Amino acid sequence: MSKNGICGVRGRRLAGLVVCLLFVLAACAPGARAPAGDGGAADKTTPAAQTDGRAVETETGAAGSAAGDKAPFTLRVVTQTGFNETNVADELGFFREEGIEIEYIGVLAKGVTEFQLIEQGELDAFTTVHPPTVAQARLAGILAKAVAPGMVDNEEYPHVRYLVGADSPIQSLEEAVGKKVSITSIAPCNDGYVKYYLQSKGLDPEQVEFVVLNTPGQQEQALSQGLVDITTSHPPFAGPAVASGEAREILNTWEIFQSPGAGLSTRGFSEAFIAEHPDVVQGFVNAMYRARLWINDHFDEAKAIVAKYLELAPEDLSSFYYDSSKNITPAYVDKWFEISETIGLWNPDDVQPEDVYTNDFVPKDAPASDATLTWEN
Repeated sequence: MSKNGICGVRGRRLAGLVVCLLFVLAACAPGARAPAGDGGAADKTTPAAQTDGRAVETETGAAGSAAGDKAPFTLRVVTQTGFNETNVADELGFFREEGIEIEYIGVLAKGVTEFQLIEQGELDAFTTVHPPTVAQARLAGILAKAVAPGMVDNEEYPHVRYLVGADSPIQSLEEAVGKKVSITSIAPCNDGYVKYYLQSKGLDPEQVEFVVLNTPGQQEQALSQGLVDITTSHPPFAGPAVASGEAREILNTWEIFQSPGAGLSTRGFSEAFIAEHPDVVQGFVNAMYRARLWINDHFDEAKAIVAKYLELAPEDLSSFYYDSSKNITPAYVDKWFEISETIGLWNPDDVQPEDVYTNDFVPKDAPASDATLTWEN
């Protein structure tokens, strides 16, 4: 098992500057599960039509139609650890219809980002980050670019819920000053949101003790044990914590920002991958668009799918709400930049919003049959 990158994948050392800059920034996910296993990268069988273990692109789609005689393009993504649309698109066959086969290469090791693995050639797509993380990668010299939106914030399905113990005297997030606040990683939507909120109230975020607990469910467990005072809980783990009666919500991100954009997550690739495999990128965008729409109309079934992958019970899982737009909304990225610059992630003009995404890949319309598509385990 690599000590430098991802569990189950051979790691290679990245240049010191990139490691230092990206070490403190991780994806917006509930954290990494226990290692999936030891050993090197998964072996890939190379068909006769391939020269590098990747299917040759054709005019029929990403790598030929699913019914064709061409092998699908194997697209490497990290193993998902929270509520996500990648598992849903995979389970429903949306990627397969685009000539793409998803390979889950393992969970992120602590302190490692998807961008480091992309730079090392171990990963193709990033699927767990917000626009500021893409910006940070570019500032570190990794030319990543988002091609599709993911989840957004929503009043009924908030991005982050701030929880305290059921018997805690804490009534507001302003009381985080001087307290222990758990986060899954140092990231804009974890400690970043809290810092932004406290600054808006004239309070000093440096007086908060942030405690990194990157194992899924660990934040909520630590709260129940009295080891932390407040959590920054994401789906799917916020729901079970509240449903158990051991935690209660004092605030959520929708109440803070009142905007879908403050929760926008993005999916994408390196600029080199986009240039080399535009048909794969288009197929990926098509599949993820269908998954976003399907989730919003089939929350219970989507929960069951994600629960299957995460090996959790679906009944109390909380979920995200997904962007129904075909492409990334510029105003949402602008909001993230305003948040990021306010808390000092970078200086104005260091990087521009339009640098981190492209809307060149417009997904095709979802088939009408998706509206009645059902899933059973």
